[in-house]
Amino acid sequence: LTSAPAPATVRPQPILEKALRRLKTEAAGESYFYLQDQMKALRQDLTVQRIRNSFTAEVYEHHARVALANQDLGEFNQCQTVLKTLYGEGVSGQEVEFLAYRVLYSAITGVTGSNINTVLSTACAMRTEPAIAHALAVRSALQEDNAVEYFRLLGAAPSLGHSGTGDLMSQKNEQVRFRHVTVACKAFQPRVPVAHLARVLGFTTHRAYVPGDGERDPVVGPDGAPRVDPPWAQPEDVAECVNWLEAHGAVVKDDGGVPSVDCKESAPRLFVPEDKNAVAHGDQTLDIADFMASF
Repeated sequence: LTSAPAPATVRPQPILEKALRRLKTEAAGESYFYLQDQMKALRQDLTVQRIRNSFTAEVYEHHARVALANQDLGEFNQCQTVLKTLYGEGVSGQEVEFLAYRVLYSAITGVTGSNINTVLSTACAMRTEPAIAHALAVRSALQEDNAVEYFRLLGAAPSLGHSGTGDLMSQKNEQVRFRHVTVACKAFQPRVPVAHLARVLGFTTHRAYVPGDGERDPVVGPDGAPRVDPPWAQPEDVAECVNWLEAHGAVVKDDGGVPSVDCKESAPRLFVPEDKNAVAHGDQTLDIADFMASF
């Protein structure tokens, strides 16, 4: 707002509720730019009317999930900051889900400080909740550089019923994979089958769990966090992993018909390729080439 809002243009809560329902259903498939604009307009109408209730929390929760689905951590963080305040005021909402997200966010971004310590203290007291136990386990796996554990936890993310868990974790997949391959090339000699790496590095987790599939139900560990062992790699998983490995400098050879990484040759060649989607100012939505291509 650049001036005082005109009362006739501000939507009351019943109209805002209808608008949010439309964004969740009919408009759910629209572009992120459109959804972002609509959600911010909803938030503005709530702000100017000083509406701070469960509906306000629902608006910010939905906006946060949409931001996560589109890998917009900056917008997600703005939403979760407001939600933390709303929950602290006693406003009802999905507090357990978003506490788990805050734990994951701190682990993925490396944020530290007294605020995070408070979040972790609260989370530890609520670790009987599966989503929170899962988030704490993910945090431990990242601190330990444990790729095997990390991708077992990622495979179980859909079982929590919160799409944001998998969306948040996916932000870290590239880094976890690269660190594991770097260590593997130094630890294993002379070669490692790509099928093994594809399974360990999460190239099969898209098939790891489907709600209702009894054969791949998550197993709850002693810490209360659900995990799913990744399925064995299929040819398409191996092919995807080979492409990823070669893009990061690994040398893949045919070892008796089995694609394998030559650890000795690969170790000094590994690198993180430049992100082709990155832009200088850090915001892809402001990239002029992308904007012009949309016409």
